[in-house]
Amino acid sequence: MTDRLDLHTADAPWLRTLVDRIRAARADGNEEEAARLEAYGHAEGSEALSRMLTQILGLLDARDQAVARGEEMEPFLVSAAEEGQLVCDFCTAANPTVYYPVTEFTIQAPGGGFLSGDRFYACPRCRELIDAGDWKGLRTWIGPAQFGLGHRLLLMGFKQHRAGAPVEFEPGTNPESGR
Repeated sequence: MTDRLDLHTADAPWLRTLVDRIRAARADGNEEEAARLEAYGHAEGSEALSRMLTQILGLLDARDQAVARGEEMEPFLVSAAEEGQLVCDFCTAANPTVYYPVTEFTIQAPGGGFLSGDRFYACPRCRELIDAGDWKGLRTWIGPAQFGLGHRLLLMGFKQHRAGAPVEFEPGTNPESGR
């Protein structure tokens, strides 16, 4: 039994590795180890990572149940943001200032898919890079450790499905209210 994962929480594989280890412990019938790892994730990860851990574990359990029934899950959304809170969809910074309309798309995965939503929110720095078409700069800003396959697929989908100019909104307001 390890006390800590051998990864830093800023590394993109951290959450994936933690989820994989929790699910492996459960598959082996070791609920004590699974609970210890889950508690570790909530203690060591940021609030956003903790929220995502809970969401991902629940969704993977639901996906496994759907697959066992021979069904496919509807696409789902996992968010680092708290209910009602907005974060930049690119770097997860708080308080984005614009959103980009997109035609919704799905990233397919075994047993289900991830639904994009129809808006991508951006902080001022990410907006600057997106509007300049500086995709390499955006990847550098996000950080190579955070730019795993999921981010690459999401960014590619954003580029292919962008449906207009950025829409500005006032700081402290939430354009999602009332939708």
